[in-house]
Amino acid sequence: MSKSIGILGCGWLGLPLGEHLLSLGFRVKGSTTSEEKLNTLRSKSIEPYILQVTEEGIVGEFDFFNSVDKLIIAMPPGLRSNPKRRFDVMMNHVKKACVEEGIKEVIFISSTSVYGNLHGIITEKSNTEPETNSGKQLLQCEKLLSDSIHFNTTILRMGGLIGADRHPVFQLSKKEFVTNPKGSINLIHLTDCINIIGSLINQIIVKNVYNCVTPYHPNRVKYYTQMAIKMDCNPPKFRDSITFDRKISSKKLQEKFNYAFRVINLLISS
Repeated sequence: MSKSIGILGCGWLGLPLGEHLLSLGFRVKGSTTSEEKLNTLRSKSIEPYILQVTEEGIVGEFDFFNSVDKLIIAMPPGLRSNPKRRFDVMMNHVKKACVEEGIKEVIFISSTSVYGNLHGIITEKSNTEPETNSGKQLLQCEKLLSDSIHFNTTILRMGGLIGADRHPVFQLSKKEFVTNPKGSINLIHLTDCINIIGSLINQIIVKNVYNCVTPYHPNRVKYYTQMAIKMDCNPPKFRDSITFDRKISSKKLQEKFNYAFRVINLLISS
């Protein structure tokens, strides 16, 4: 019998991830908050569940958590649209559901924003000093899940997520000006997000943390100017400022899983 994987949040990352895990032979259960998306999940052979995690609790088809061998939490905090949301409180409800249903292995999709404004080469041993509300809450969620004595959590700190229909250059091109032109980029393509999780999913999940950032770090002005040309949008206007530079290292991930990044040159639009 194939192992059952639960993906909490079948959105931009979770949906194609589900397809990939199905291709590896897993049974995949996926949650969505949208009735309209149920048919999309069914059409891709992902078992669909309507489920909403709120600050008050979990509403909907709680059966999603039943008989799940590994749970992947792929829910974005959503604090830009709702700055007052308590994502950490929401994740505490998920933690309780894992305990109630006997889930022993969890993968939590976090972000490199937990490092805040640290300079230099950043590894998993670097201090976590988040500056943003999102970074602060994600760090709380990491601790909340890692502290459980009932299940193990592997935390994946993703760099800026990009893909065919998602790229920060679109937002940057609309700004009056962009600072830190000489600073390095720390991004990761959707293809590698999916393949990294695919590499972990056959392993026993243990308490650990991995940075997931493509080892490709041109400076911002060079990268985003070239990317704007490729994406056919206005190049961002950069203003000289004191350089804040850091490169987030994924060396631990690459060595532990013998992982080779699929999309190294991030000057692509697909």
